[in-house]
Amino acid sequence: MAILRSLPRHQLDDPRSSARWPKATTAAWAVTVAGALGSAVIATGLTALVARNPLYFGTAVRDVLAVARAGDPLVYYTGWVTQLGVLGWISAAAAGVLAGAVARRRGRRREGALLVIAGLVSAAMGTDDLMMFHDSALPHLLGLPEQVTMGALGLMALGWGAAFARDLLRGAWWPLLFLAGAWFGHSLVAEEVGGLLFHEEASKAAAIACWTAWLWARSWTALTATTTSSPT
Repeated sequence: MAILRSLPRHQLDDPRSSARWPKATTAAWAVTVAGALGSAVIATGLTALVARNPLYFGTAVRDVLAVARAGDPLVYYTGWVTQLGVLGWISAAAAGVLAGAVARRRGRRREGALLVIAGLVSAAMGTDDLMMFHDSALPHLLGLPEQVTMGALGLMALGWGAAFARDLLRGAWWPLLFLAGAWFGHSLVAEEVGGLLFHEEASKAAAIACWTAWLWARSWTALTATTTSSPT
């Protein structure tokens, strides 16, 4: 803590400071590459599985309520992919909020704000997926089209990215965040127009995997960092 107090406040929050931004390690890049390849396997595997038998395997990647409404068979694995996605959102939310609070307490206010906001976004997305707010509750109760809700969420995400762009592009983790955005974009387009390379829910699952890996990695580095180091 003595070292932390000896550093000027602006140096703690300046992403250009060498005291806070060491070079990314080989292990960090290895995790990033593994996460990228893993997301591709998820998207490809789930798409192939659904294509093999859309009636039955398609239920695994859809919400239980959506399957029930369509009158399709409710097999034991109905909604499994969706529920795993919710677990990913919530676990990422817990990691981000905890690590962000610790970073702020240690004087790294900007890093803490980045992680706390990311954690709250994860919590909101997980709750939305679990409760089906954007595609069922809000249209039914408020008459709010799904596209409006998703558009608002997209604008907030872009605002967060713009505010922390320099911080997000530092180190080895940024490709995971980039891939998360790309997979989400593919999912949204596939839902609206269809006929794309990957199934919409498969690409969404890949996006959640990348986002969770990114937020876990940033959070872990923030929690284990010394007072003179920073997230890779």
